[in-house]
Amino acid sequence: MPAQKNQVVPRLTQAMENYLLSIYVVQERGEKVSNATLVDQLRRVPASENLGTSLPAVSGMLRRMERESLIKLGDSRDIDLTPKGRNLAEAMIRKHRLAACMVVELLDVPLHEVDAEAHMLEHALSDTLETRIQKKLGNPKTDPFGQPIPGSGYRQSSGVVNLDQAPIGKSMIVDRIPEDDAELVAYLNDNGVLPGVEVVVADVAPYRGVVTLEVSDETAVLGYGVSSEIRLRPS
Repeated sequence: MPAQKNQVVPRLTQAMENYLLSIYVVQERGEKVSNATLVDQLRRVPASENLGTSLPAVSGMLRRMERESLIKLGDSRDIDLTPKGRNLAEAMIRKHRLAACMVVELLDVPLHEVDAEAHMLEHALSDTLETRIQKKLGNPKTDPFGQPIPGSGYRQSSGVVNLDQAPIGKSMIVDRIPEDDAELVAYLNDNGVLPGVEVVVADVAPYRGVVTLEVSDETAVLGYGVSSEIRLRPS
């Protein structure tokens, strides 16, 4: 198996790695991957990655990835990873999230800057360095945003729900937050809405487009649109 991996990985461009990562993340959120949802996710990738998100650029890359047997396109144009593509995507996600752990725990990088730094590092980490980082950090199962690290033995807690589906007035624990929206991460960090923190959903008002949380003695108001990307678990 290692020999097969070594034969495949060098053929991937940095752009293809970002596409694999983005497809994986959309699927991880429980969404179908279409051209539209993929483009939305690609636009969250830092500008330093120089990804083109025009329709011709995306369509061309998807055709190339299909030829490489990394993805399959359904009759409805839904995009799915092949087993080969999923293995490579998981490898990229693993490097990305271990890099995120490293820059927080060893380098004290501010949380809202972590995703951009992890994107730059993920393409450069060798398997050997990845293993050393994993051991140095004590084999973490999640990154600083609560996102699971593939191959770590992570097991999702029971009763995990999206913020917009959480019971009102009940104490819950933040399980994970989005990692790829720097402004949102900064706001969540400033308001203490972080993995492991106890919160209470005070109000869910989709007609007003907001969700209100109680965090310690403070109140945090979040847009309803991002609430599906924040997950809570029973305390």
